Amino acid sequence: MKRLFIFTFCLLLLEVGYALDVPDFMMAPKSTWISGFPELNKDDIQAEVATAAQDPNLGLRLVHLKKSYQATRRASQTLAENGVIESGDILLSLRPAWADTLAYAHVQMGISHAALAFVVEMDGKKYVHSLESPMSYSSFLDSPHQYGDLDAFHILRPTLTDVEKSNLKQWAKLAMSHPDRFAFFSDYSKPMYKRGLPGVDRPIDQIRLLAKVIKNGGPTFHCYCSEFVWSFLGLRKCSPDEFPNGNLEMFFDPLKGFYQDDPKAGLTQGPDAALRKSGNSNRTQILTSKVFVDFLDSPSDLQGRMSSGHQAVARANKPKMELLKRYYASGEPADMVPGINQGIIENFSPTAFMIRSDAGLNGLRYVGTVVFDK
Repeated sequence: MKRLFIFTFCLLLLEVGYALDVPDFMMAPKSTWISGFPELNKDDIQAEVATAAQDPNLGLRLVHLKKSYQATRRASQTLAENGVIESGDILLSLRPAWADTLAYAHVQMGISHAALAFVVEMDGKKYVHSLESPMSYSSFLDSPHQYGDLDAFHILRPTLTDVEKSNLKQWAKLAMSHPDRFAFFSDYSKPMYKRGLPGVDRPIDQIRLLAKVIKNGGPTFHCYCSEFVWSFLGLRKCSPDEFPNGNLEMFFDPLKGFYQDDPKAGLTQGPDAALRKSGNSNRTQILTSKVFVDFLDSPSDLQGRMSSGHQAVARANKPKMELLKRYYASGEPADMVPGINQGIIENFSPTAFMIRSDAGLNGLRYVGTVVFDK
């Protein structure tokens, strides 16, 4: 499979020797990128546009940071001081090693985790501070558990007003002051509104519960990473002082597994959304020969590339991946869609944010991809 190899050169034009190896369908349609990105060409941070090898309408805006900045506060300060990250941005952990592994990993576009970012000022300097589930991952991008082995992450920007950013920042400050009120929930297939919790029967109910827990305490708020981000964004139109009478609003409806009406895109349609948005004429061929395909099978082949937990999820979803491959290979018949959606709970995975951005939905825009490679 052809790949895009990006090399960084120092001022003496000596090759540093790092390659970001990602397939075209894991890249972002250029029509979804934010405009006005700062020009960066400094010793410790550089930006460049990388175009996909087989599709000029797909690519990544790479933000190169020094490798020594990984899992340190220096990364936090550099990204904030140079205006790369803004309050309310979404950070998506990228695992390039998932390429050419299992179909399920390809559908996730290499994305394994979601977090929110906020810019804070201390001693006259700006820093990025994350808000994440598990709450212990929340940090100045220096949590060793989350950032110690994370070589790259995407940045997405929701369309937020200054008031909405301020509201989210106030909620985040309160949440961080009570970390004991939150706990990680490991089953990504079962969102809170489907767990039988009292008073939490609809997606909006878990946003209301989040606000209540942050402000007043109550039952521990158990959630997985992307569920936390999705729920938190639902607080954007309401300040803590306005709750419980303020306006709570879902950022987007929980996604079905599959939608046949373009530009809608569901949990299984990340690569498809990117290829549709780019207008790629080889979309079907790419989906059937590169996306919905297991290139590796044994755990020994996947060791060091994918955790055992992710491998288990991928294998459990293998029949669904095979069904999707047949759907595209058969000319995308409508009567197969109910079977694709069967058993998939409407949800908000880490990849869901990238899917919506790639499809040009919900005001989400791609900012860039931070790579620790200098």
